[in-house]
Formats: sequence, structure tokens, C-alpha cells
Amino acid sequence: MSRLEKGLWISQRLMGLVFLVAGLTKIWDPVLFFWEALPHAQILVGHKVEVLVASFAPLLGPIECLVGLALLIDWKPRLVLPVGVAMMAFFIFITAMSWHRGAGESCGCFGNLVNRSPGEAMVENVFMLGLLVFSWWGLGRRSMVFRAWRRWAIVAGGLAFLTVLGVRYVPDRDRMTESDLEVGFQFADVPLLNSDIDLTRGAYLVELFSPTCSHCQQAVPKVNAWAADPNVPRVIALSRYAQGDPRIVQFKQQYQPRFEIVTISHVDFMRLVWRHGVPRLAYVEDGVVKRVWKGSGVPSLAELKGLNKSP
Repeated sequence: MSRLEKGLWISQRLMGLVFLVAGLTKIWDPVLFFWEALPHAQILVGHKVEVLVASFAPLLGPIECLVGLALLIDWKPRLVLPVGVAMMAFFIFITAMSWHRGAGESCGCFGNLVNRSPGEAMVENVFMLGLLVFSWWGLGRRSMVFRAWRRWAIVAGGLAFLTVLGVRYVPDRDRMTESDLEVGFQFADVPLLNSDIDLTRGAYLVELFSPTCSHCQQAVPKVNAWAADPNVPRVIALSRYAQGDPRIVQFKQQYQPRFEIVTISHVDFMRLVWRHGVPRLAYVEDGVVKRVWKGSGVPSLAELKGLNKSP
């Protein structure tokens, strides 16, 4: 085997491993990938049909696994390598759009396994696209041997991936149609990115809000009154925007909130407000949601004062 053939062998297998790992992480936690894919779907098709597009996101895991397995065992490389190149080019396009529009702090390619910024993902994806193009270019410069067992390996692998997807997806599929913010939800699963507040200890009144939401802006005087009352649980607001974001800075300057604004990840924010929008209000006690107010059901000051007195 020449040096060129060794290089082609290594590049193709390396990309096969990357596709396989990326696909397995999506299969293992398809609901998480749904939330990660939603902002990207909004960029592609807007807010009206993003649910339909994102609903197909769990299928990307098995597809990546099949492409990765095919590259590893060198099954139909003349077909699989162009597919891999097209997929990687699409990933680069989506990542670039998300980066440009500030749609997320993580690309979501590897789920919770690896957290990368869109900028870091862009560099890696361009490098990986180069490996795929190199492997595709080298098809005519290396020997190709057909082995029948490869076909059965793909079939067996596909069935295994789909089985795992079904086992992992079916129990939690309802989470894709409704917000996670319900009575009993535990905030221990939601990291606060810029605060040392521990929601798992004590009582809090938590507002999910956006600085650009007119309803959230109009509610500031009322929320400020809650925050100033010592008989009301401590008020904090959760937002997906970083503290230095111009939208947060302008909001603070214009509305002078007397409550602390805390940043959470885009994924966590989406799953807490999904199908309801903002603002959303919840009473949290020792990390567990005890009350959720939906729509126009805003609590009175007397009701909030009574929360601290409840057994």
C-alpha cells in the first residue's frame, strides 16, 4: 500500500468514526437533539413550520450512523462519500447561519458528549469536509474489493440503530409537543450560566422572559413590585441571552429591573417555553416546580405572599 493509499484509508475511516459517534450521540438522546435542532430549523424555514422540520431531526442520527458504518467498512464508497460530502457541506451552511444570527452557543453535533461554539464547529467541519473530499478524490487512485458481508453489516447496523432510536425516543416523545416546565420539573437539570444562585435550595419565583418581548417589558413594574416585597419569594428572570448582549443591556437601561436576570442555554430556554411563549412564571421550592402560571393567569400579590406560608 502506497503512502497515498494509506492516507486515503486513514481519512475515510476517521470520517467514518466521526459520523458514527455523532449519530450515536443523537440516537442516545433524541429529545435533546430535537431541542438543539429547533433553533436551526427556525433559521431554515421560519417559526411556522420549524416543528415539522425539527421532528425529522431524530432520523439524522441513524443516517449518520449508516454513513459512518459504510465508510468504516468501505461499503459503496462511490455512493457514500458524495453523500457524506453533501451532509458536511449542509452542516457547515447551518452552522454558519446559526453563528451569524446568534442562534445558539453549541452546534449540537455531538449532543452532550462535546460542547463546541459555532465558530469552533465551523473550523472542525471545514477540516472534516476536506478529509471527505480527499477520500472522494482518491477513489480512482486505490484498489477496491467487493465483499458481500459488508451489505449484511449495513443491514444489521441499520436495524440496531433504529431499535435503539425507538427505545430511547418513544418514552419521551411527548416532550417534543409540550414544554418541560410543569409541576414536578426539577431545575437541577438547568445550569445557570452567569450566577451562583442555587435553585435547589430555597424558594424562588422564576420568570422565563425575553428582553425583546413587549409583554415581558410591560410586566416589569409588576415584577419589580414583587421583587421589592420581602414576603414574596426571591424573584429571578431566566433568559437565553448573555449578559453582555445588546438586547439585555438595553433592557436593563430602559426598564431598570429590580430582579436578577440569569442566562441559561438556548436549548434549556426553548424546552421551558415551548408551545407557551414568554413570559412564563413558576414557583420553585428546593429545585422542584410547585406552581406554574400559564397565559393570562398572573398571580396576585396576596397569592404570592402566601407561597412562603404554605406547608
